[in-house]
Amino acid sequence: MIEKLKYFSHKSFKNYTNPIDLQFLEKNIIFGYNGKGKSAFCFGLEQEFLKANPNGNNNYRLFNKEYIKKSLLLENNADKIKGVKANFGEKSVGANTKIIELKKEIVSETDINNLITEIDKIRKETRKEIDSIHEKKKGKANIQRKSNSVAVEKIIELYGKDYSEANKIEKNNDKLINTIGDDTIERQIKQFESLAQLSVSEISNSDTDKINIIFKEKYDDDIEIPGHDIVQWIDDGLKIHQEDDKCKFCGGKLDYSEVKAKLEQYKENKRHKAIKSLKSFNEQIQLLLNEIESIENNSKTYIAIIGNTIEKDFKNIIDCKNSIDTLFTSIQKKIEKIDGDINFDFEKIKSITDIINNAIVNIKTEKEKQLSELREKQNNLETLVKGSIGLEIIKSPSIESKIQEINTKEIDLKTKQDNNKNKQQEIKNLEQQESPTNDFAIFVSQILNDINISLKVEVDTDNHNYIIKSLHEDVALTINDISEGEKNLLALLFFYYELFNDNKQKEIKTEIELIIVDDPISSMDDSNKFYILELMKNILDLQKQQVFVLTHSWDDFCNLSYGRKAWEKNSKYAKFEIIKNSGQSELIKIINTEKPYKHLFKEIYIYSQKNQKELFETDCEIYHYPNVIRRVFEEWYNFKIGKVLNLTSKLQDSLVKDFNITEDRDKMRLGVLLKVCNILSHSINNSKNPQEIHQSAKFLMKLIKDNDLLHYNNMIN
Repeated sequence: MIEKLKYFSHKSFKNYTNPIDLQFLEKNIIFGYNGKGKSAFCFGLEQEFLKANPNGNNNYRLFNKEYIKKSLLLENNADKIKGVKANFGEKSVGANTKIIELKKEIVSETDINNLITEIDKIRKETRKEIDSIHEKKKGKANIQRKSNSVAVEKIIELYGKDYSEANKIEKNNDKLINTIGDDTIERQIKQFESLAQLSVSEISNSDTDKINIIFKEKYDDDIEIPGHDIVQWIDDGLKIHQEDDKCKFCGGKLDYSEVKAKLEQYKENKRHKAIKSLKSFNEQIQLLLNEIESIENNSKTYIAIIGNTIEKDFKNIIDCKNSIDTLFTSIQKKIEKIDGDINFDFEKIKSITDIINNAIVNIKTEKEKQLSELREKQNNLETLVKGSIGLEIIKSPSIESKIQEINTKEIDLKTKQDNNKNKQQEIKNLEQQESPTNDFAIFVSQILNDINISLKVEVDTDNHNYIIKSLHEDVALTINDISEGEKNLLALLFFYYELFNDNKQKEIKTEIELIIVDDPISSMDDSNKFYILELMKNILDLQKQQVFVLTHSWDDFCNLSYGRKAWEKNSKYAKFEIIKNSGQSELIKIINTEKPYKHLFKEIYIYSQKNQKELFETDCEIYHYPNVIRRVFEEWYNFKIGKVLNLTSKLQDSLVKDFNITEDRDKMRLGVLLKVCNILSHSINNSKNPQEIHQSAKFLMKLIKDNDLLHYNNMIN
């Protein structure tokens, strides 16, 4: 048994030897905050044991943060866990003989592949026959074959649906099966669709009325103006000049302002405006004439395709051309001699427009009517042809025979594959039953299930090591696929149950003399934390082995220490704390186990009394103290005020009222305290300000002292 460390130096331990009154006993419970030297201490225990037992690697067990990597996983393999040999029951007899018999019953891979090849060949032959019927029956019709990606059974089913649709049109199967595809209607539809669109430009009644007024107007001007074309020429020329320019045509002097003024006078002249309107209107008339000519050119094609029913409508359009042409000539004469006496019946042009538009509507209506009828005929013919194809496929004895053969062979294939799968699983089960590591896998999986962890452990195909699987999906996982809490829990289960020879944890392995457990509870929820604490208590209750259990949690230390009196005469229990003094780790004796709240309170009180130079000996303390400050504040507030404290910055106004804080300086300090509690206690990523943390500890002590002096004095004394 290890009684003490002797001249031990590692990390923060410097040539350390236990004082005479701090000897280790059989069962040792050690508390130490992170960063105080717990891991180094465990290393020292391990080395001290091996000094006395040079060949004793199998005589001690060490659990620490390196356990998963060093003891649980196979080297460089996150997929498998080392097997644990155990014998929790009697093995079956004759398993090897049964395995040999089962292997003989497995159908060879060659036979399976040959059967698959045969089925594939029949499928291809069936598809070829189906496609041949399709091509023969569709004729010249544009009917696509079914997709190559679809199985032949599905293709036959689709053709069966085609037959059902065709049967709604043609009930007589003898007539239906003789239907052959044709592209006559399809070509007719294309002819209809190729016909040019018929349309004419609209001439508004307001434009017509305006021109009618111009024809009736008198143009006896009091000034003489140039012709319309000359005025337009001057307007275009003036746009390329500016004030004080010379004439860009002749190079002479140009009075820009005078020319511009006269041009505006010309453009505002009634005669000029009238001629401009007449020219614009005549452009519309010319466009209308061109459109009528285009309709006349297309008339023969339309009549040939659609029929004589539209011949009268085309004649009505063409007959309007003479009247429109007469209007064009009349307007042209009026342009040439604006003050001439020229007449035209403008009401007639309005009726002509109506005649043309009505005729075009009639032609379009007849075209759409006949095209719709053709499309309906085409759809019906396509449905009948598809039905004819489907009917011949359904009635084909050859295809029916091939499908039956495929079904028979596929049933045979599935039977053989299922047989192989079942036999292989039986073989695997028998091999695992014979495996020396199988009992332990079954046992640990049951424990995981009992504590509601959705994982299980199975013996791998090598029948020696383990793989982790999801309980619900039966999916293999690596150690990196599970949470930190699940990793730690799984590691502790392996560590604990590997200590024993039996599944009742009554027979510890006789070779084990020393057990060291460093910080077993980390990243676990409350229910699993409770379970692990019970395992640690069981270890502390072992009769012959020397045990060291270390924890950074005072709560856990108190739970482990409960009912175990230390340092008394004939007691086998010792309790220590690892502290740092001037940067060096050492052990101190814990005689009385204070309740967690009082321990934390005294810790913050002592810390609040430190000067700036003494604030932090290690970085771990920077992360530790904010969490302790938060816990003390929450628990004191809860029993002082009677409310649960949800520490956020939004709570500041409420706390100011609860404690009647009036000084701005104290309100600022309260804000810093809330920041330390709310943010810094939950994160290791935010920058930690030692002065803010120390200031918050001092302010919390002041807050408690000012509001609960009796409680404050009891805690610090």
